[in-house]
Amino acid sequence: MIYRPQQGKTFSAHSNWLKAQAKVHAIQLYWYETCGHFETDLERIKGLIPNYTQIIVLGGDGTLNLAANAIGGTQVVLSLLPCGTGNDFSRQFGYSMQQWRNTIFAGKVRSVDVGLIGNRYFINMAGVGFNAEVVSAMGGKKPFGKLSYTIAGIMKLASYRGTPIEFEYGQRATMMCLFSNGRHFAAGLTPAPDAQLDDGVLQVITIPAVVWYKRLWCFALMLFGQHTRLPWVSVRRCQQLEIKTSGLAIEADGDLIATTPALIKCKAALLQFKVLN
Repeated sequence: MIYRPQQGKTFSAHSNWLKAQAKVHAIQLYWYETCGHFETDLERIKGLIPNYTQIIVLGGDGTLNLAANAIGGTQVVLSLLPCGTGNDFSRQFGYSMQQWRNTIFAGKVRSVDVGLIGNRYFINMAGVGFNAEVVSAMGGKKPFGKLSYTIAGIMKLASYRGTPIEFEYGQRATMMCLFSNGRHFAAGLTPAPDAQLDDGVLQVITIPAVVWYKRLWCFALMLFGQHTRLPWVSVRRCQQLEIKTSGLAIEADGDLIATTPALIKCKAALLQFKVLN
């Protein structure tokens, strides 16, 4: 079990259920509490992995990202009991709390893709531009729970000017470019409504530096995954994409993980993930 220190009701409910199930199934659980330093946690978890065939994440996208980096490319099975702030990766499955619990002991294993930037995997979504600026402005703090993303985004939406980004296919003034393995981000927005976890590609969504009212319209439609119909929104599917511009922060699964230039790749079927039958 991998979890971040927290006292939320959902976390308590999941952890109590797991302890009860451990008695029913006569198994011993090992609980790993993260320290908050990615490299330290990653090294420690990798040291534990040879002793286990399945790990369970009690948390959200950040903790799931840590687990994916620890076991990506191995045969260790990853399970999830969502209890993070945004829980964006889990949203695309549409499972109830009980259905997520059903995956732990009775589910089936599905091979899913991950993204790769440098030597760091991401499981849900990465991007440069506006979303990275929002994450940077938040500084890891979420005082309003999942509304923290929305509030920070609104505060940045009008003032962010965009930036010239040089891609391998040319340069454009860009507000935001997303590399999507999953469909959702920012605690409920749907920037990549057609993304699939097992198709071997990333869906790349590019929004240019348009005027403020077009930005508002675009993000309003993003609540329902309808913004991709706008003529100024670019959608493409890529196995890899290179950003040549230097010095841009890259956000992935809710954290800043790298800076450009960078090559973003899709690593097909790298994770074994528990889902419903």
